[in-house]
Formats: sequence, C-alpha cells, structure tokens
Amino acid sequence: MSGLCGCIHWTNRPRHAQAAAQMADAAAYRGPDGIEAWSGARASLTHLALNVTAADERESQPIVENGLILVADARIDDRSTLQSNVRRQLRTASPTDADLILAAYRRWGTDCPAHLIGDFAFALWDPEERRLFAARDPMGMRPLHYRIENDRLLFGSDVKQLLAAPEVPARISEPMVAAYLQNRLEPLDWTFYEDIFQLKPAHALLARPGGSPETWRYWDVDPDKRIRYDDERDYVEHFREVFAKAVRARLRSAQPVGLFLSGGVDSGSIASMAGHLKETEGIGCPTLQTYSWAFKTLTQCDEREVSTQITDRYNLPSTPIDAESVRLIGPPHGVPDRDSPFMSHYQALLAEGLRRAREHGVRCMLSGQNGDLMVGSWIFDNITLLRKGRLKTLREELQAQHETLGLSFKDLIWRTLYRPIRAHIWPEDMLPRLREPLWRLWRTVRPAQSSAPPPPWMSENLRDAVGLSPDRKEIPSGLRQFARRRRYETIHSPLQRRIGAWSERLFAHHHMTYADPWADRRLIEYVMAVPQHQIFQRGQNKSIARRAMRGITPDAARNNLQKVSLKPLYEHALKDESPEQVHKYILQNNQYLNSEPLTAYYKGRLRDQKEESFRFWLALCLNMWVQQYNL
Repeated sequence: MSGLCGCIHWTNRPRHAQAAAQMADAAAYRGPDGIEAWSGARASLTHLALNVTAADERESQPIVENGLILVADARIDDRSTLQSNVRRQLRTASPTDADLILAAYRRWGTDCPAHLIGDFAFALWDPEERRLFAARDPMGMRPLHYRIENDRLLFGSDVKQLLAAPEVPARISEPMVAAYLQNRLEPLDWTFYEDIFQLKPAHALLARPGGSPETWRYWDVDPDKRIRYDDERDYVEHFREVFAKAVRARLRSAQPVGLFLSGGVDSGSIASMAGHLKETEGIGCPTLQTYSWAFKTLTQCDEREVSTQITDRYNLPSTPIDAESVRLIGPPHGVPDRDSPFMSHYQALLAEGLRRAREHGVRCMLSGQNGDLMVGSWIFDNITLLRKGRLKTLREELQAQHETLGLSFKDLIWRTLYRPIRAHIWPEDMLPRLREPLWRLWRTVRPAQSSAPPPPWMSENLRDAVGLSPDRKEIPSGLRQFARRRRYETIHSPLQRRIGAWSERLFAHHHMTYADPWADRRLIEYVMAVPQHQIFQRGQNKSIARRAMRGITPDAARNNLQKVSLKPLYEHALKDESPEQVHKYILQNNQYLNSEPLTAYYKGRLRDQKEESFRFWLALCLNMWVQQYNL
C-alpha cells in the first residue's frame, strides 16, 4: 500500500532509473516501510510500502513474474471470490493483494479492473509488448497521475513525483486555476500543472510508443439493474448486509484502525457496525480507535454527547482532540500541499487527529465522508410515488417534508414533482443539439441572471486568457428517473472526488491509508438499484441508514444522529485568531488574483457585512499555495 511511481522510455535511454529514484524521493513519506525499485532496459518501476495488513508485511513489490512487472497501491476486497476465479493464474496459495491483481490481469487482460472490488491504483509494465497498463478504483480512493512526452511516460501517486523527474517544468495550468477560482473542479483529469494528468476514477490507461495513451471507463452503474422487494423491510436488511461487508473489509489490518467519529449518521454508523461485528464475529484488527473533536468554548460544535453513547456501548477507545488549540490557517499544517491549492478549512484539525492516531500505532484511518453522497443530500423521489398511484403515501411524504424542511407545499410540488416530470419528458442527454438552441431562444425571451460570474478578485488577464466550456455531465443514458440521475450525479460529484484525493494525500503524509466504507462499489451498486424513495423516507434524510442501524446503534444515539457544523471554529480562525496571517496572504497580487477586491471582501467579513463565500476560501488557499512554493 501507500504509493508507486515509474518512468518508461520508449527509446532505450539510460536515465529512467535516475528519474524513478528522484520521483520516489519526492514522496518518501508514502514509503515508511521501505522503497523498492525494479529497472529494465526501458523502464523503472518503484513501490513505496506502507504495511497495513498481515499480507502487506510479507509482500515484496514490484512483483516480477513471467515477464510482467507490477506495482500496486491496493486493498482488494471480496478476496475469496476473486481468488477462486483466478486460482489457475495464482503463483501462491496465500496471495497478497498485488498477487490477486496480477492474476486477474493474466486471466482477463485489460478487462481485469472491472473484476476487482476495493480501493486500488496500479501500473503493469509488459516489456515484450512495450506497453504500460494502469487503472484506478471506481471512487478514486487511491491516486494515480501521469505525463506523456515524445519518448517518455511518467506516472506516480502524487503530482510532486512527476515534477521531481528531470526536465519536467512546473508550469501552472491557467484553465485549471480559472475553473478552481469559480468552484468548478472538473474535468477530473485536469491537475494544476500543464501536461500532468490525473487518471479519472473508474478509468484505465493503456500506453504504447508513438502515440497518445488510450483511456476508458471500465466500470459504471448498470442502469438496467433493479432490486425490488414486496416487503420494505427487506430493503433495510439488504442494505445492512452490504454495509457490513464494506465496514468489515476496511477493518482488515495488523495494526489498530482509527475512525474520525462525529455525531452524524455516517461515522456513527461505521462505529456502530464495527462494534456490532466485534461482538458477533470479531474484527480483523487489534482494535478500533475513535477520535472526536472537543470544545471548551464553542460547545455548540461538540458532538461527543452523541458519539460517546456509541463508544461506551461497544467499549471503543475514544480520544478527544482539542479543536480550539489548533491554528487552522497558516503553517505548520494549515497550508496546501505542493500538488494542489485545494484543501479543507479544517486540514490542520485533521492533521492533529492524524498525529494522535499515529502515536497509537494506527495505519488505516476511516472516514464517513461519502455517506452524504450515498444516502443523503435530500434527494426526493415523490414522482415515483405519484407514478405508481401511491397517493396516500405521497401525501404523507409531502407533509413530512414540509414539516422537516419548512418548505411550502407549492415549493415542494415544484421541486419534487414538476421538475422531475419535465426532466423525464426531455432528459439532458436527449437531442442535445436541439436542446441548446431552444434554450438560447427561451433565454432571449426570458433573460436569466448569470448563475456564477467569475469572482471579482479573479484577475482580468486570467478571465481574458481562459474560456471555460459548459459543464458536461457524463450520465448513463439508461438512467431516466429523476431521483436516480440526481443520486448518480451526487455520488460522482467532482468536488467530492477532489476532496477524496486531498484526504488520501493528507493521510499518507501521516503514514496512514485513507478508507471509507461509504465508498464501497457494492454499496454504490445497491443504492443505485433500489427505488430512491427507500433511501429518503418520511422527510428524514438518510432514512435507510437510520433504519438499518436499528438494534446496532444505541437508540438514544440513533434518534439524535446529526452532523454539527464546525463553521464557528472557522469563523473564529478567520476573524479572531489569524487576521494578520490572512492579510499577509491576500495582500500580494499575482497573475491570478487582484488583492484589492479580495481585501475589500475580507474586511467586510470581519465586520459581518459579507456573506460567507467558499470562493474566497479557494482564493485564499491559492495565494497560500503560490507563496508557499514560489510558483
């Protein structure tokens, strides 16, 4: 686990080993348990080891077998099924995760990623065929970047590894910066450096000499797959079974496993399920350590009244992290990584939690980050109830949604019935060439205010130099139902995938692997196959998870699970703790930002005259990044 990199020279140049070594050194934090390399006539591949499972401790990478060379950063789940399918291709009766990947390639070739369950990024070099094959897991939980030159291919877990190779210029990508400043974090294959790309989640890459690499999506949701039960309780039971598999797989560790535990449904369900598995069948790690934020002054942010009910019920060790003692903005931990200016407001707080977890010997840290995507986000499916004639249930749902959300019945009917009907009659992927001119014609009759003009602090030069094309959503054509399409879009949110990449890199800096049961491919497939009104019911967000945790999460906690915002901590950092630090970062002009409107906005925020703007945070992080690394 942890990291990989490599250099391929299509023409037999001798410097690939040196390049690979420099790339490995640039991300040495990914290899606390050793860095090993393989070099051949045209290629060098390097593995940076972080041992989490018992199999990792006996694994030796790069694997060299029958003319193929493999490096992998992976945790493969559902191992017994895969092992039985590739038993003839295996070299050992006790395979490691990398062994299973190589055996899967021997059986299915470049179709093998579709047969892998888990979190993974890997690269496989075939010297005889002179080709490199690589792939990344469906949710992009493990990173992989690449750069193609005339006679050379570079790849690595981190962007900084590619920048460390000889003759790679660190030229900032202005289109990416422009998109970022407007809170548009796609296309997902873009990075902040010219000619360095990210392999998108659920994609594979095949590179040969003399041409551009071929990339393709190897897995997607099957729009025709449906799961239907006569008894609604069966949906809950099935969800519980799939979620248990997801949690169990991520507890496979020879060292303690950690969990950032809040008072919300997502992490609370993980802790409860882990505790339940511990009692009923044992878990695959010595212990599950939990970490929760503690507040003495900003007590409205403290969620331990709920989370301690879970840790007490299952006797899970819990460590409070003094959130108010952490400086959020500026060094040492409140600055972006060299790879990207993007970071969370609470990066420094997470870093403190990871530091404490590392003291406890934790090598795998769990998060519930993707829970909102899978079962939250307030996605209504009232239209299905109407279509099926379940009018009594529809009336009850509208009443519950009205009481929970405070929306008028007129607004609810517009949002949950009219818009889905309109989208069903004319989906976005139906006759797109006709849709666009008709939309322009409509807007000449009914002009609309611009939805997202560039922020005022974005430099004129950047606005003039870069024209961004409209967002293009890639949704399987068979997903016709409004709620299913919304769920799909939410799961594949570019913002959330960027957050995942940032999280993985932050955890790796602390010698830990990042994992989230809510990102399990089996869970995605289940959630997308069931009727969406089973996910959101009775005006209650994450209804299916709450029902599935009945009898597992203590009722006193389950009835009060609700994520609390840490915004007051950020406001304190912005206004009281770090104003001098913030001014230092925003007062300097650069080719991307104008300091005058940025400073004016910040002064308004200090006087509570300006609304919170996530785009201000993005600009602040960009200036920190530019100054920190002299870009």
